[in-house]
Amino acid sequence: MFSRRKPSRTCLADIEQYFHQPPPQFLDLELAVCWILECLLKDDNYPSGLLQKLIREEPQLRLSETVLQQALEFLEQQGSISSYTQRCPSRGRPRRMLHLESDARGEAERLMPPWRSWLDSHRFALN
Repeated sequence: MFSRRKPSRTCLADIEQYFHQPPPQFLDLELAVCWILECLLKDDNYPSGLLQKLIREEPQLRLSETVLQQALEFLEQQGSISSYTQRCPSRGRPRRMLHLESDARGEAERLMPPWRSWLDSHRFALN
């Protein structure tokens, strides 16, 4: 059955352009967890810092604040991450910093090869 949705493109050249510059792909919960773990394996970070880093390092990917919060809650419930506050000289209020627990490092590292494989395959597909 054909979709009755009207195409957002006005001509075939517009559709061709779609493949040259595809829209960003939003990460789902599982992929967001992997992104967070990859970042926290390197060093502690804060939630909005994770979003900024994703835009900077993986411009073809996006992460909604809702999915980010769900992923952080999941990791906290698993006991994989903890948080602490840190004062920043340039800001009035302290930041909520995220820390990967040492007990969770092994599991996080085991997720990195499939995560990086997914990431590499989608970098190629989206670039």
